[in-house]
Amino acid sequence: MITRVDERLRTEARAYRLRFTCEDCAHFAPETKTCGNGYPTESHRDVSLERDSELTFCKQFELG
Repeated sequence: MITRVDERLRTEARAYRLRFTCEDCAHFAPETKTCGNGYPTESHRDVSLERDSELTFCKQFELG
């Protein structure tokens, strides 16, 4: 799901400590930098709410 990053999202992400990148996901294999379920990781990694204008949430994300 693609979500526009605005000030409200930034504020809520800080307040609720929102995690959404592959590096925070239980399915992410850091040694190979791949998803254990085989999904692409490019759009979910190295995301900055301060820099980026949109964010792609992964439907398979599970907090690790």
